[in-house]
Amino acid sequence: MSALLILASTVTHISEGLFIKQYNKRHDCGGFAFTAFVSFFSMLFFLIVDRDGFSIPTELWWYGIAAGILYCSASFLTYVALQIGSYAMTMLILSYSVLMSIGYGLLFLNEQITAFILIGLLLMMISLYLVRVKKEPSDDDEKKGISLKWLICVGAATVGSGMFGVVQRMQQIRFHNVCTNEFMVIALSFSAATLMAVAIWKNRKDVPCFIRHGVFLSMGAGVSNGLTNASVVLLHMLMPISLSSPIRVGLKIVLSFLLSAFLLKEPFQKRQIFGVALGCVAVILLNV
Repeated sequence: MSALLILASTVTHISEGLFIKQYNKRHDCGGFAFTAFVSFFSMLFFLIVDRDGFSIPTELWWYGIAAGILYCSASFLTYVALQIGSYAMTMLILSYSVLMSIGYGLLFLNEQITAFILIGLLLMMISLYLVRVKKEPSDDDEKKGISLKWLICVGAATVGSGMFGVVQRMQQIRFHNVCTNEFMVIALSFSAATLMAVAIWKNRKDVPCFIRHGVFLSMGAGVSNGLTNASVVLLHMLMPISLSSPIRVGLKIVLSFLLSAFLLKEPFQKRQIFGVALGCVAVILLNV
């Protein structure tokens, strides 16, 4: 059962990125509307699966809104990063969002730094160097998705995603691991409303394009997001997070790279392949 949940949560997480990649690869329009609908469909999933009834303490709104701001920023920047960059390397860098939670634990929860974290950080630095942007990017570099714009977007998305995890962890500690669905519904609703408001205000002409081409793909991405979270919650009931998290992250990076190389036909240099491999090991060690 645990093995099936690990595989399911990994596949659904990868599927979310693929739905986004397929849309922005085919249609360069309606990015705000697309990410708004991803948040909306993910929020619907948490509403549907809830069985305990909603109870929203007043203080929970502050956590939810803060998380919503981070989520909508990170989701749109992830959309842009996947649009202009490599799927495999984008997913790799996004995996480093775990550093935010590690830093929060070390600084505020008195958690101890381990040899695994130190080795993981060293390997992460080497990995980032190997997939780096050259000083004078060529047209070939742009095709590989290692432009400066991609680095800025994926870096900011990683920080936003990591800080979302920190706020989520703060909420879990404050409310003793209850109100999880309520927290996610508030955050995702805020994200969906904010992104749609920006879409109508800034890119109103692109909304019809999204409606014609992107509704079903955004639905797929949103449902995949919800299924990932549900699978992870069940998995943590059956297997210690210290064991399941490294397996999930490593499997996700490996599968993402294989899909990039063989399905999306993204070209990689040897140093980039080695960098992705080191990054995989780094993220596994950071999650141990």
